[in-house]
Amino acid sequence: MPDTILNQPWFLPALLALGIALGIALGIALGVWLAGRVRRFWMRRRLARQWNRARRGEEQARPWLERHGFTVLAEQVHQASCLVIDGEESPFTVRADYLVERHGVRAVVEVKTGAVADPSSRATRRQILEYAWVYGVSEVYLFDADAERLHRIGVPTGPGAAAPAPWTPWPAIVAFAIGAILGAVSVWWFLQSASS
Repeated sequence: MPDTILNQPWFLPALLALGIALGIALGIALGVWLAGRVRRFWMRRRLARQWNRARRGEEQARPWLERHGFTVLAEQVHQASCLVIDGEESPFTVRADYLVERHGVRAVVEVKTGAVADPSSRATRRQILEYAWVYGVSEVYLFDADAERLHRIGVPTGPGAAAPAPWTPWPAIVAFAIGAILGAVSVWWFLQSASS
């Protein structure tokens, strides 16, 4: 039987077609594997460059902050918090680049490079709001390491709230004065009615 298949006129072209098909399939598989390896290599290289750039940005931020009157209290500050999901606590930890203080006010500084150094970047905006909430600060600074520029970002105290107004003593002084006047009038009225 094998002799009859080998002698068939279609056998050689079929064998050749099968060899070509296997060669193409093997070539495609090898090409996909090689492309994946090259892609992973370039991704690792790009991420390493981004990480090095970010690390350099963080290193240049500290002396810049100190030159501009900030006291660096801590670096790479981890802060634990949690969300309550369906009644169950779900803990998480955030890490800010710097916890600083200037003029008695504590704040968090996040260092960014590239496109995410823009305060209007969606991911950066969300990170800033998370830091303000978790660290309990009303101000977060965003340091653009590429431009060596510090953005001061005020954060509202609640969802949809306006940024807190600076405290002024005048309402308290006025309230105290009105209270003192009303108290004096009440005492005077009481003394007048007691003497009559």
